[in-house]
Formats: sequence, structure tokens, C-alpha cells
Amino acid sequence: MLECFLAIDFDGTISEVDVTDAVLSKFAGAEWLEIEKRWSNGEIGSRQCLSEQIELIGADLETVLKFVDTVRIDSEFARFVTFVRSVGLAHAIISDGFCVFIRRILANAGIIGVPVFANNLKEQSGKWKTFYVNSFPGCPAGTCKCAVVERLRTNLPVVLIGDGRSDFCLADKADFIFAKGKLSEYCKERNLPYLEYKDFSDVTQNLLQLTEKVLRQMKYNIG
Repeated sequence: MLECFLAIDFDGTISEVDVTDAVLSKFAGAEWLEIEKRWSNGEIGSRQCLSEQIELIGADLETVLKFVDTVRIDSEFARFVTFVRSVGLAHAIISDGFCVFIRRILANAGIIGVPVFANNLKEQSGKWKTFYVNSFPGCPAGTCKCAVVERLRTNLPVVLIGDGRSDFCLADKADFIFAKGKLSEYCKERNLPYLEYKDFSDVTQNLLQLTEKVLRQMKYNIG
């Protein structure tokens, strides 16, 4: 059986929507879109983008979490978690979103105990503050996915499962990628070793066909 480390994105990968964007659309003024545009254009990093956007939220945490409770996840993800646990594959959710949202959504789906590495968030008396416990010097992201993976992978080949821009840097260094959305386009443009997937049943099925030897021949490893 394949031995690897699975680095799993959350927003748009496990969840059906980008949770932070959904929260901002519901509770922040239109200014968040202007900040988003600056990030998309490469003018600012995601850490600065998130910090400025979160300050715009005009609701308390309890209200926001009740909204977050409406977010749905990939219907195949729970079975995927059961599979990777049964075969002993190392795995973690590594996200540039927020732990409080991710853990809430997973718990609502009955999924407990999956390691989560993401940003932290606190609201007190209507004031919001972000904390970037997985940042890395020189990286403009809130969560430096490359640094987190390097810390966790214990020299195993890295398989990335993702969908968007926050996965681009790690995709350049991963041994193999399951991609959809913008990440799929990025992998194709850069001739990276990837498979397009629709849901986590596709990922499970194709993981069974990979071997560590194939992974190591496909791509250099992080580090």
C-alpha cells in the first residue's frame, strides 16, 4: 500500500464553498471585494488580505457560527477519512481559512479528530482579530502550507488535494496532486503531475492505484 502524507485543503475542497468568502458576503460590506481584488492581483498576501477583511465583519461570533452551520461538505469526505484511517495514511487539513469554522463544519458532519492546521480567529465585543499560528518568515500567506507540510511529512512523499490559489505554492513542491478548479488549470499550465477529481470518492479510488515508487519518480520532494 502507498505510504505518503496527504495535505488536504478545506475551502472549496472539503467544503462546497469558500467559507470565509461566504461569511464576508453575508456580514461584511462590499469593501471586502476590493481587498480581495488586491490579493488576486498579487498586490498583497493572504495574511494582510484576511486581516483587513475580517475587521469588516458586522456580527458577533455566535451569529456568524449559526451561518457557518449551513455550509455543506463533500458527501464523500467522511468515507474518505474512514479509508485513510483504515490504511494508516498520514493526513491533515491545511488551510488558509480559520480553525473555528473548519472544526465547526466537520463536527456538524460527525467528523472528529482530523488534524487541522489553519488560522485562528477571535471576536470580543464586536471587534474581530486574526492570529496566524502557522505563518512562516518570508511567506505572505496566513498559513504557510509548504512550511506546515515540511514539518509534518516525516520524509514521506506528499500528495496534495486542493482546488485553488492558496494551493499553488505547495503544488509546485508536491509529489502528486489531486486538483480541481483553478488548481487544475495551474497544474496543467505547469505540467505538474496531477489528476482531476470531482469528489473524494475519486481521490480514494485513485489513491489505491498509486505507489510510493511511482510518486518518487514523478516529482522531487519538498526539502
